[in-house]
Amino acid sequence: MIKIKSQISLAFVCAILGFLLSYQFRILNSKDQEIVTNNYDRTDIVAEVDQLKKQKEDIQKKNDELSKQLKKYEEAATTEGTATKEIKKELDETRMIIGTDDVVGPGIVLNLTPKSQVFSNDMHYLTDTELVYIINELNFSGAEAISINDKRISLQTGIKSSSNNNYILINDERISPKEKIVIKAIGDKTNLYSALTFNGALDFQALSSYDKKYEKVDEIKILKYNKIPKYEFMKPVK
Repeated sequence: MIKIKSQISLAFVCAILGFLLSYQFRILNSKDQEIVTNNYDRTDIVAEVDQLKKQKEDIQKKNDELSKQLKKYEEAATTEGTATKEIKKELDETRMIIGTDDVVGPGIVLNLTPKSQVFSNDMHYLTDTELVYIINELNFSGAEAISINDKRISLQTGIKSSSNNNYILINDERISPKEKIVIKAIGDKTNLYSALTFNGALDFQALSSYDKKYEKVDEIKILKYNKIPKYEFMKPVK
């Protein structure tokens, strides 16, 4: 009976905290949409953007606090018995898989730096195509977590180049293809390294215009996905 009560309490707390996190981000997103749809002058837009950035930082801090509080509830619940310990283990594993927890482990680090244009007028910069290609190669080789410029690649990550390729969006955040790009992957170091050193693997399209440096690393830290995953349409099969 105690095990059942602790499981119900844990589920209730998770549901409440999940609702609070989602609600906060919906408020922020709705305000962001107001900026786009309303006819503000430039000064008002700049002021509103600065305010939203501040709100976003505050909400992120609150989210981190709520996440820590949730983990405390979970750890307290595990003292009740084996069943709740197993639930806690599954929750931790799920968070790592969907990218909502920081993770650490062995793997590889790949640095891509644009070559000097002094001796070449035929410079091609990376696009979303090359980045998706690298992610696919690493995943195929068993990568368990990947980040690009410390932006976690999650199940819901989108990668898209701008129309003029001045920047690439990852999780709605910009990176520049004209600057060094750092890709980290956690997994079996030997397999991941082999994926990068395979003949021609890093000569795909614009990758030939970049200097590549890659190495095996015993411990890599990859930060969590900085957004709340949304699941509005899919449901479990009964």
